[in-house]
Amino acid sequence: MATVLSIADVEVGMEKWTAKVTAQEKQQVTSSISTPTRNQKFIFIDFEGSKVEGIIFNSDIAIMSPRIEVYKKYLISNAQVKRILDNFRTTELTKQWIITSRTIIEEIVDDEDVIAAKFTYTKFRDLAQYMDRKDISVGLLLQFLSLDIMGIVIVALDERNVTINSKEARVQKLVIVNEELQTLMLSMWNAFIDNEGSKIISDIQNYPVLIGRRLNVQNYNGVALSTWFDSAVLVNPPIQEAMELKNCQKDLRAGFTLIIFDLRASRNAKCLADIVEKRTYNRYNPDISCQADQKTTDISKISSKHKNVWVKASFSFENIFQKFWYIGCEKCFGSTSADYGAQFMCNTCKQKHKAEPRCKFDVDLSDDTGIVTATLFGDLAEKLLTFTAKEAMEHYFQNTALPLEILHEDIKSKKFLACIRPVQVPLADAKQRFTMVYYKEVSHDQVSIIDSSEQTLISPSAGETSSSKAKVCLLQKLDASAENMQLSSEALQSSPRKKPRQA
Repeated sequence: MATVLSIADVEVGMEKWTAKVTAQEKQQVTSSISTPTRNQKFIFIDFEGSKVEGIIFNSDIAIMSPRIEVYKKYLISNAQVKRILDNFRTTELTKQWIITSRTIIEEIVDDEDVIAAKFTYTKFRDLAQYMDRKDISVGLLLQFLSLDIMGIVIVALDERNVTINSKEARVQKLVIVNEELQTLMLSMWNAFIDNEGSKIISDIQNYPVLIGRRLNVQNYNGVALSTWFDSAVLVNPPIQEAMELKNCQKDLRAGFTLIIFDLRASRNAKCLADIVEKRTYNRYNPDISCQADQKTTDISKISSKHKNVWVKASFSFENIFQKFWYIGCEKCFGSTSADYGAQFMCNTCKQKHKAEPRCKFDVDLSDDTGIVTATLFGDLAEKLLTFTAKEAMEHYFQNTALPLEILHEDIKSKKFLACIRPVQVPLADAKQRFTMVYYKEVSHDQVSIIDSSEQTLISPSAGETSSSKAKVCLLQKLDASAENMQLSSEALQSSPRKKPRQA
């Protein structure tokens, strides 16, 4: 048998060689935009932790791709070794093995279960800086600095068919939880649903560990993730961090406390069950999207092209005459003409539910440059109003105004940091309206103004992993009340028109 080389020893242009590798990633088959060329990429890793990109083209994909499965070990011989041109690189790797139907691939079995892969995990709260950037994805940043996310999957929502640019597509959303009990939505598209998605669904009761690479960061409930052409999704990968996340312990041997999930412990199971049952993953999460040094935009520079925009503003609704509530479905909050307390078939969620009052009202936000109107809903609205939707409804039917004089005077002297998003459907008066998804009171020096087109990327510290000292102790989170563990505000619906209070 020929000498087995490490990946680092296989040079560009070398012939007659053999290397022992593990298939770390198997990407989806992609097509070239300008040519009929199809390809499928792989990432191979060896016992030293060295990596190389593998690639199969066109008709060879059907022959060779089924031979390679993620996390399995292989002896690969005599693939063509080339240097990757800079304009074709999608990772930090510079060498490529071109696998054809003539390449020798032999699966091997040994006693080593853990692969030597090392990842630098991006904290959920640091993802907002990469939001909706078309030129980068997580894992393809700052000269190919590797940034990855890891968590456990606790919910798989139903697959949906959508139309994008006149093309049919399939999407399925997964709910991912990290060790700080923060949740994110990951949208899996098309082939990812059939491949990695099927593995996740089959193991969903056991909370599979997921590592996402080169994902697109999007704007949904603050921050969300989505697969795209060169993404990789690793399900229950045999690496040390994933095994620690899956297993249960508090590791004190390294001289510091590492809090990790014990998925079998009743406390953790209850926390995760609460997230699933109460669907708190549908709510806006300020812990992820609101930065300590949050940049804001002048109100005069806001346009309908913004998805989410942060402003520092004064609040006022003293001169807006409105009901402060509406009747909606208790599950999806869709508006209805059903009577309070009645069971009805909701036209939005297509299920029969009870009609309940929900708080809703408009607020004028103003700074030195302009004024804009935004609508608040649900818990966020009740927090500012200091009255519940039911109390507002009772005052309305009693034809008495809510006693808001003290509140109006109080908020005049305050400044708020608010996140608003444009209502995509124009209203009858053609005025652009906004929905407020989050707010908090701030001092005058807590935020700074920046043009919305400017962005600064913050890279993780060298060697920083998911067990950073900055992490919140999970056991403290588990012992906290359910109320404190819930996220602070809901995902909101489009803004309704103002309605005058009845005389």
